[in-house]
Amino acid sequence: MRFFELLNTQHVIALIIVAIIFLILFGVALAFIPTSGPISRVLKIKPIQHFADNIEKADGPFPLIITLLIAGTFLWALYYILFYGFSEVIL
Repeated sequence: MRFFELLNTQHVIALIIVAIIFLILFGVALAFIPTSGPISRVLKIKPIQHFADNIEKADGPFPLIITLLIAGTFLWALYYILFYGFSEVIL
C-alpha cells in the first residue's frame, strides 16, 4: 500500500507520456524509411524484382529505427534478467 495515492496516478501519466512520445518518434522514423515511393527514387535504390500492382523489391539500407528497436529489446531483456538475478527476488 502506498502512502500517497497520487503517486500511482503520476506513474500512469508518465508511462502514457512515454508511450505517446515513442509512437510519435516511431511514426516519424517510418515516414523516412526508403521504400518504393519517391524517397527511393531520390536515393536511387534500384528495384531487383517486380511484382503485380507495381510492387517492387529492392536492396535498400536496413532502417535505423528497426535496428534501434531490436537493440533496445535485447538490452531491456538482458538488464531485466540481470536486475532480478542480482536482487535475488523470487518471482
